[in-house]
Amino acid sequence: MSVRLGVDIGGTFTDIVLYDETGDRVYTTKTPSTPEAFEQGVVDGIEKVLDESVDVGDVSFLSHGTTVGTNAVLEGELPKIGLVTNEGLRDVLEIGDQTRPELYNLFTDKPPTVVPRYLRKEVPGRLDHLGEEVDPLDEAAATDAITDLLAEDVESIVVSLLYSYLNADHEQRVGALIEEHGDRTAYTLSSDVYPEIREYERTITTVLNEAVKVKIRDYVENLESDLADLGLDTALNIMHIGGGLLRADQAVESAIRTVLSGPAAGAVATQYTSEREGSANAIGMDMGGTSTDVSIVRDGEIIRTTEGEINHLPIKTPMIDLNTVGAGGGSIAWVDEGDALRVGPESAGADPGPICYDGGGERATLTDANLLLGRINPDNFLGGDIDLIVDRTRQLFREQIAEPLGQSVEEAAQSVVDVSNASLTRQIRRVTVERGEDPGTYVLVAFGGAGPLHAVPVAEALDMEGVLVPNNPGVFSASGLLVADVRVDESHSYRKPDLDFDVLNEQFDELVGEVYQRFTNQAFETEKVSVQRVIDMRYQGQSYELTVPVPGETTDRIDEDLLAETEQAFHDKHRRMYGHARTSEPIEIVILRASGTVQSPKHDPSITVEGGTAHRGQRDVHFPETGGVTTNVYERGLLAAGTTIEGPAIVEEASSTTMVPPDVTATVTEYGNLLLD
Repeated sequence: MSVRLGVDIGGTFTDIVLYDETGDRVYTTKTPSTPEAFEQGVVDGIEKVLDESVDVGDVSFLSHGTTVGTNAVLEGELPKIGLVTNEGLRDVLEIGDQTRPELYNLFTDKPPTVVPRYLRKEVPGRLDHLGEEVDPLDEAAATDAITDLLAEDVESIVVSLLYSYLNADHEQRVGALIEEHGDRTAYTLSSDVYPEIREYERTITTVLNEAVKVKIRDYVENLESDLADLGLDTALNIMHIGGGLLRADQAVESAIRTVLSGPAAGAVATQYTSEREGSANAIGMDMGGTSTDVSIVRDGEIIRTTEGEINHLPIKTPMIDLNTVGAGGGSIAWVDEGDALRVGPESAGADPGPICYDGGGERATLTDANLLLGRINPDNFLGGDIDLIVDRTRQLFREQIAEPLGQSVEEAAQSVVDVSNASLTRQIRRVTVERGEDPGTYVLVAFGGAGPLHAVPVAEALDMEGVLVPNNPGVFSASGLLVADVRVDESHSYRKPDLDFDVLNEQFDELVGEVYQRFTNQAFETEKVSVQRVIDMRYQGQSYELTVPVPGETTDRIDEDLLAETEQAFHDKHRRMYGHARTSEPIEIVILRASGTVQSPKHDPSITVEGGTAHRGQRDVHFPETGGVTTNVYERGLLAAGTTIEGPAIVEEASSTTMVPPDVTATVTEYGNLLLD
């Protein structure tokens, strides 16, 4: 692969990174995202970076992180979906798992049901907890339900029946009836999407997958057509929430896994970069235009989970453990009725954007605050692509924020920054201190367009080891798309109430075979596939599980000794997360998982600078400790490896700006990253 291209859509900008392996060159650019048709922003960005680099015919690899699925769920722009379920379970989406958004608020709004009640149909027929048939499926009632849904012009039908993860016969029969009567109406079965326990989580995950699938399918078709018109003749790969790549057609089928795909790429890049710099523990802080996503790398491995949430709705699928806070460069600042300063979660987004973008924005944002503090260069923003307006920004900021707070414009701007930093600090504390982790043993990897401006105050508040600002931080997630491995995850519930080693090994063999088959379908050679077996375990009587890897190779038969090692890993993880372990309590196996990866080529260039002076003059910059200070400004692209800068300083580049406060030093590593101490 001589030329690799990564494209990540953000809430404000679309980021593009192109790596030319032959010339050992990296090209980057940013273009405004186009929410009305996201594919247009992608094509605009690709055209822009190609104009500066290589011929379109030289591109041999394209990977993509998209927000299409995320936005569809967040904004409720979902297609008309029908649901077929068991008699008596019509309202499972309404009842949920009885988790309350606010425990003591009797008037809190419940999460959206996604499928309205008139589109949820019941069908008699029941399996028991062992997957054995208790009552046969009423095929006449199922046909009537399908006919009723078709009369409502649903775009797709979801089938989710009790215990289908143990026995999919009833679901498959309903699917066959849809094919007979549905005039090619799309449908999906929960046993195909999420064959695991808990009917609410399985149902809502399957419903969301089908709803997002319609959006993703249309988007992929439009994008592939536009790329073909551009002359780009290479397969489209899409990042999934598990931190790996899927072929575009597979991403459509597993559409729910494309949610949060961009932030997942940032976590992959965090792991890759921190490993190169010799840091086994790292916290990724991806601060973009609308929000900040936090990920954790512990002992060189990305922390993953099997359950997440979007728009207060649970999604169950193997994923990177991402935590989001509504603090980004476009976060709107405002003074509430109690004269308290608030920042976010509402964002100015790409359209109209912050006031200083001169795109019609009329409300003060965090980016406006950083501009007024002198931290952003109005004449060299995004490499000069956008000219920022200062006077009108100052006027509106004074009216909206400074005067209501009784502060000067600079004091008010610093207050806005402080509130945002406090939000970021709280979020990182939630995923470290509240989980028994010491953030002081981690390095903070700060990226996104706004991350390097806020990194040091956040790291200082958490007493972290230091800050690592990667090369091209504003397009860092897009860089992660170029180093992400192809990853496949398969799972199903353990289909036996008691422990049986023969059954356990048989089911794992089945799972591992499914993983290899998925890779074979993508034309990968099986010898290049690495597979890891994983078990979800819990103490008997617990409601939730912990995921632990099975030691050894997939060819190793699981026996008493190997299972004992796995159980010890479970005890250790339980103790680390909850402060205790009940080593004498019996453990039960709940879910079996198999994850396969094929490593992608990794580019690993060290930085070389061909002369030039990095110092670009001075300007007044406001810092909380000192107020306005005459500050040196540097062009990052001309900083040679080994260079050390004493704060206060500002380091500018096309995609971002790094703030080096007083009493902080910044050193350029051999890979071009900035290490702030």
